[in-house]
Amino acid sequence: MESITGIGTYDWIIFTSPNGVTHFFDYFFKAYKDLRDLGNLRFAAVGPATAKKLKELHLTVDLMPEVYTAEATAQALLDYQNVENISVILARAEEANSELPKLLEDQGAIVDDIAYYKTVPETEDRNGAAESFEEDGADWITFASSSAVKNFDTRFGLAKCCEDDPGLKLASIGPETTKALRELGLTPTVEASEHTIAGLAKALLESPA
Repeated sequence: MESITGIGTYDWIIFTSPNGVTHFFDYFFKAYKDLRDLGNLRFAAVGPATAKKLKELHLTVDLMPEVYTAEATAQALLDYQNVENISVILARAEEANSELPKLLEDQGAIVDDIAYYKTVPETEDRNGAAESFEEDGADWITFASSSAVKNFDTRFGLAKCCEDDPGLKLASIGPETTKALRELGLTPTVEASEHTIAGLAKALLESPA
């Protein structure tokens, strides 16, 4: 992969998920044997789980936005430095939205938005959960990513599920996931204020619904 062999030419790499870290370094270690080959690359991580994954590699996280959204990530980098002519890699999933690179490019950054992995929807029912949902329904459906919303909708027809069961409640991990729900004409019952799995669980437990 060209971005890996030319890694020393970039100023920043932004990881938006732990999966991005894992898959990027899978490629990296096929081309290099030493982390020092990263050169002076700086690291931005969206969310504590992503930051933790970098720290496991003994890498310093130079930047982590307080809110884990595309807009907040771009603003955090803009607050850190002038990004004009700064070269940035976005290491993320194939189906990631285009808002973050556009926000940075609008301020003059040179952005390579590179898919290091692809989220593939589950088509089997290995533990019987899909059959159980289809037969018995659920009280809550929790979504931890916008791709989860899209994949669930493809398999089950989320809007139809909510129409058939007006009592069905939806929980969203954060604004990007909520946006995906709203695109289907749905509003989550709760949205986590801290956009992590722990924050999602807390929002669910504290919900009066």
